[in-house]
Amino acid sequence: MNKVLLSAAFLALAACASQPVSYFTLPDSRFQMPEHTQGKSEIAVRVVLAAPLDKGGLTYQTDALQLNHARSHLWAQPLEQAAAARFANEFNRAGSARHYFVPSHQSSAAQSLTVYLEAFQGTYRGSTLVEGYVRRADGSRRFRAETPQQGDGYEAMLQSLSQGLSSAAEQVSGK
Repeated sequence: MNKVLLSAAFLALAACASQPVSYFTLPDSRFQMPEHTQGKSEIAVRVVLAAPLDKGGLTYQTDALQLNHARSHLWAQPLEQAAAARFANEFNRAGSARHYFVPSHQSSAAQSLTVYLEAFQGTYRGSTLVEGYVRRADGSRRFRAETPQQGDGYEAMLQSLSQGLSSAAEQVSGK
């Protein structure tokens, strides 16, 4: 009897271990310091993830009510850091005469801008959703970007999420 239980446990562990883990990076999530910072003040960009997004894996909405978290398709770096770098890059490209943006994990700036990501997932409708709001000293602004996904798989989902982040940053910066 013990041999049967031990064999069953071994087979269950072997089945779990047989799925290879893949790591994904968010496009444009390596922070690039802008060339012209002289005379501008630094603003730290911090991202706060909604609890369902803070699981380490990519997220997919399978119907109107359920989110699934990938167990074998994981973020290569914490999503909040990758998203902060991406938002900082997008805000810097939009340009500001008075400020430049740096991800909070690379900044010691007193001024900050906080991005709250409430949705960042693929959906059963063939699109991805990036939704939340930005809070700064002068108020807050919501964003929502639903972007069509071109093709199947996680790579296509990441490209669509990347387009959604660009759209969200544009909505927030007002450009």
